Amino acid sequence: MQIKEFIDRQLAQWPEVAARYRALESVVSKTVTLPSNGKPYSVQFNPARAVSTRAKVDAASIAARPCFLCAKNRPQEQISIEWEDLEILVNPFPIFPDHLTIPARKHSPQTLEGRIAQMKRLSLALPGFTVFFNGAKAGASAPDHFHFQAVPSHYMSLNGPFHTYELADEGADAADEMINAVCTDGSLTVIPRSKHRPGCYTEIGVSPAGIDLCGTMIAVSREDFDALTPEKVDEILREVTVHEPQLYVGLTGSATEFIANPDGTWTVPGVRIGDGFHWQRDQTLRYGGHMVRYGERLINRIGLEEYLKSVISSEMSATSSLELLKAHAVISRSWVLAQMRSTRSRACKGTAVGEPQGADRLQWFDRDDHQGFDVCSDDHCQRYQGLTRQTSPAVNDAVEATRGEVLMTSEGEIADARFSKCCGGAFEVFENCWEPRHHSYLVAGADAPVDTLLPDLTDETAASRWILTRPAAYCNCEDSDVLSQVLNDFDRETTPDFYRWEVSYGVDELSELIARRSGLDFGTIEALTPKARGTSGRITRLEIRGSRLTMIVGKELLIRRWLSETHLRSSAFVVERRDSAFVLRGAGWGHGVGLCQIGAAMMASRGVDYRTILRHYFPTTTLFLI
Repeated sequence: MQIKEFIDRQLAQWPEVAARYRALESVVSKTVTLPSNGKPYSVQFNPARAVSTRAKVDAASIAARPCFLCAKNRPQEQISIEWEDLEILVNPFPIFPDHLTIPARKHSPQTLEGRIAQMKRLSLALPGFTVFFNGAKAGASAPDHFHFQAVPSHYMSLNGPFHTYELADEGADAADEMINAVCTDGSLTVIPRSKHRPGCYTEIGVSPAGIDLCGTMIAVSREDFDALTPEKVDEILREVTVHEPQLYVGLTGSATEFIANPDGTWTVPGVRIGDGFHWQRDQTLRYGGHMVRYGERLINRIGLEEYLKSVISSEMSATSSLELLKAHAVISRSWVLAQMRSTRSRACKGTAVGEPQGADRLQWFDRDDHQGFDVCSDDHCQRYQGLTRQTSPAVNDAVEATRGEVLMTSEGEIADARFSKCCGGAFEVFENCWEPRHHSYLVAGADAPVDTLLPDLTDETAASRWILTRPAAYCNCEDSDVLSQVLNDFDRETTPDFYRWEVSYGVDELSELIARRSGLDFGTIEALTPKARGTSGRITRLEIRGSRLTMIVGKELLIRRWLSETHLRSSAFVVERRDSAFVLRGAGWGHGVGLCQIGAAMMASRGVDYRTILRHYFPTTTLFLI
């Protein structure tokens, strides 16, 4: 594609526009130093850009004017090059030499959804150029007609005081109207926005878009140019962008509609919590941030720290002790950033599932089945109930006190910090619950002081003795005040004893349950036999013998799903046959990997600070400020 020849040909045929390009040689500009980060930034006085900067982008104004990007409304002098379903045009109101506008040939809304791969291809087809996209509410002067723009790459630099992230694949961010995106040599960076135009817009006519965020702010009058001091430029950039990582949270359940509230929040009915668990219910919840519709799903774009304030209140009681809340803020922040960095750096894959091995069913389930957003709002990821669950000043204090703190591994990576309600007195290792990958900081150990010896719970005899007794442990807790710190109202609807528990099934009841939950006809269940246990005594492989079918199943979550109407407390159990019944006597609630919430609550109640709590559950990690 000979772009330079195309531009020269266009300017030779269009004298009016050629004059504007010549005028760029004498454009007035200045360089300021941004107070917030000490980096240089350019300000340009360009009166010709008033057509874009002063453009009315309300629905009525858009509907009243002919679309200037549609071929039928463009000047006869304007020529184009067809590329895929786009047309490459010379921008008639340039900011830099060789400024291109690249609209779709068909009139369609300004959304990046479905065009991420195309944007990358286009940047590769235009070597030396940076392709950029302005969202419909992020500086686009034609939000009704899809278009990219492109300028020579040396004019574009991401050195502003705002948060950016790289995007590998399609997602809710592509459907977000409040983003700018820039792509050079196939590498695409997204800049989330908080506002379309700054509060000073009526006094200083600056409407920041992709170029403004990449090093050059455009003023369309001399007065505006003079008013753009270093402090004012910095203030505008910070006002219209975001300054912390942004998450796209997929709302679960039947939530498909939202109500915009006068205070800038969103009310969403039909959000499910506890999907598949015994506390499952749909609720009407209120959210902050920005709401995006991606396909049939509602996505809440929210800043990381605001997200954490809700997660901590949703996962536990917001009245928990401050040190427990601090510990949870750090692990929740670490976990979600670890997930974001892995999924945004590659195309999303399906749920991590182990392949059946012969007649066995060995599966694990992690959170990688979300396509298009970072995490979901339910227990599958981290329980997130928006502003509805931000109920305590202590939560805000805990998040602010640890703002930006994450657990860093010895390999220099953010730790994949897992947690469960109650480990049952012993920690499980990561690979026994999920993919066969060892994490040096998710190791076997006792939920007790460091000198406590843990028996080999992979041994059936030792595991049975452990589960059928109540060894001393932090999470061996019957203190209602401590438990109330960890457990929300619906968590306390279950049995009050999470350290040791018991369930009983009649033979016919169990046979019907397993058949329904597994979709397999085992016939009459004759025996449940542990074949392998993990470091916490949790069964990782269970033989189910029936009159028609015998199969070994695992890992722990599949076992819990098949042996309960919802989810069994844990897979750390022993099986007793009593006449015509199977009795399961078990330990703990959840997978047992990483932080034990009840154990951590007990440690905090004894005056242990959050740093010590984190060292107990995540040895070999260090606190790091991102």
